[in-house]
Amino acid sequence: MAIHKNGKNYYYNFQYKGNRFQGSTKTDNYDKAFEIYLEKKNQITSHRFKYIDKTFKELVDRYYKSYSSNDQRALDWFLKHLGDRKLEEISGPELKQLQEFKAIRVKGSTVNRQFAIIRSLLNKAVTDLGWLSQVPKFKKEKELEPPKKVLSAYEQDKLMRYLPPHLKRIVIFALNTGLRKSTIVNLNYDMYDFSERKLYIPAEIMKTKKSLNIPLHLEAHKAIMNTEYGSIHTRGLGTNLKNRPIFTYNGKRIKDPGASAWRRAKRKAGVNIRFHDLRHTWATRSIEEGMPVAYVQFLGGWSSPKMMQRYISISPENLKELKRFGY
Repeated sequence: MAIHKNGKNYYYNFQYKGNRFQGSTKTDNYDKAFEIYLEKKNQITSHRFKYIDKTFKELVDRYYKSYSSNDQRALDWFLKHLGDRKLEEISGPELKQLQEFKAIRVKGSTVNRQFAIIRSLLNKAVTDLGWLSQVPKFKKEKELEPPKKVLSAYEQDKLMRYLPPHLKRIVIFALNTGLRKSTIVNLNYDMYDFSERKLYIPAEIMKTKKSLNIPLHLEAHKAIMNTEYGSIHTRGLGTNLKNRPIFTYNGKRIKDPGASAWRRAKRKAGVNIRFHDLRHTWATRSIEEGMPVAYVQFLGGWSSPKMMQRYISISPENLKELKRFGY
């Protein structure tokens, strides 16, 4: 139906050129609501918008709470520049100029991620609210890939010298698995099969949102078995493994191995590297040692390159040659 009652008032709901327009008539009188619906539909189809005076701030206010805290900070920045501007007056060139201004201070990938929020909002103004006839067009910012740092053997030796034991253990694991920091810190003992040396990583802690079942390198296995309190074999794990974290400090899960202790060790060692670069280091070393690229992609949990995904399907059962790489 064109109009329907929801609570006290009637609401209109119709489609035009593939876009849906809906909203409250702000009346509980059917005849008046139907007149408002017809007027609204006529305004939309004749491109005379009832909401031509709506501002960017009104649009943000409508959806602000539905965004994450990080996205809200980005919206706050946009409000400083576009807050009282009428939506119909905001142009593609103006948004592009704002984009270039932002790119002076942050990476292109960050700019594109933040401006994707604006695209999303303006799309809602068109399709959900009928506040705009179309979304202003502007191109994405160029994304220059930052140089990847690979830890040399010499730098690794220096860094290990200054790392505290709980961090040394997690770094050894990272250098021998290539797994992301966010995945490593969320690993629990019930995800690891000690006898088979197989690690099952559930989808919810993977960036790709796909589960991963991989064998572990011997050094990574040792890092798991040697807890901060000593070897698993000598101390035992207890009966409840479900939520027991693998990497701990003073018995509590390590939340960020790249925090102050990591930075302090880097400074003392004179090594300039991010924790994420351990992932690059593992991948580079693995390929240099002769491991097939497809194996590296699978074991590291990468979903790209896309062309490789199209033609290669890797499963744990097919990785027969991994033994010669220490797995």
